[in-house]
Amino acid sequence: MNITNTSALHAGQLGVQRSQHNLDQASAQVAQASTQTASVTSTDLPDSASANLREGLIDAKVSELEVKANAKVVGAADDMLGTIIDIKA
Repeated sequence: MNITNTSALHAGQLGVQRSQHNLDQASAQVAQASTQTASVTSTDLPDSASANLREGLIDAKVSELEVKANAKVVGAADDMLGTIIDIKA
């Protein structure tokens, strides 16, 4: 019997990497909005800076949830492979 479970592990790993990339982009967006905010002297943020900051923070939270979901995929694939090995041994 050939035991291959690489597709689930691979999908989980790719998902984590994709989420990391999305988090990097969201962080850059938040940083850019923050620098725009720092240059404003009044307490009112420009609409674009406020929107970019809000979108960046939401995207960062989405990336966090994606990483958690993909980590569960990797964990489930690991558990499944361990169960299969226990049955075969």
